[in-house]
Amino acid sequence: MPSFTDTELQMKFCEGFTFFPFKSLEQHGTLIYKCYVSDGGNLTKMLEWNSQEHSLSHYAIKISKKIKHLDIPAATELLQLLQETADWWETRITSRSRMPLAKKLPEYIDKYRNLIAAYHKEALLPIAAKLADKDASISTKSIEQMENLMQQFMLDTETLHHFLKENINKKRPRTLDDEDREYLSKVAGTIDSFRALQERSIYLLEAWETRQMIHNNRRALN
Repeated sequence: MPSFTDTELQMKFCEGFTFFPFKSLEQHGTLIYKCYVSDGGNLTKMLEWNSQEHSLSHYAIKISKKIKHLDIPAATELLQLLQETADWWETRITSRSRMPLAKKLPEYIDKYRNLIAAYHKEALLPIAAKLADKDASISTKSIEQMENLMQQFMLDTETLHHFLKENINKKRPRTLDDEDREYLSKVAGTIDSFRALQERSIYLLEAWETRQMIHNNRRALN
């Protein structure tokens, strides 16, 4: 017997209702209801809200908009900043050739840039597209996979993030001069902001997955 999600079952029921409607019942999206008042008032708004609540689509809408309008632009901005940082350091490396940081910093920046470019292309863009697809059926497993992609990115960039923060620390005065420290502090701040966005996305996905699991358990109990 094929397994369907609650939303898929509801949609199939609505398909059947279109051909064999029950008297006195009406349909709105994936909801079948009976109206007991002549003037519906805010009924349409209430039905819209309940449609989203029933399918938990409000999570998909919220996360999709966040990634599209915040995360993706932030990733593009960070990629550009890292390229500018690599070019900037190249012009200053001659006078700093004996510094331990001279060779390590370009390698770390290049690695960070590659990780973000891959994350932008292979995680953020596909996730945003999938969540924006109104016809897509998203299971708890799919949500968990999105979480894992984001969490893996955070782990992969943790060492690079720590390296940069450690080397701009004022307690290590011989590592950088004030101008270098000020520039790299700006880079570190942009990276911090981007990481905070990913942490927020992970939180929203975890909340969605939890609600979906509760929803599925209720269905099983019923």
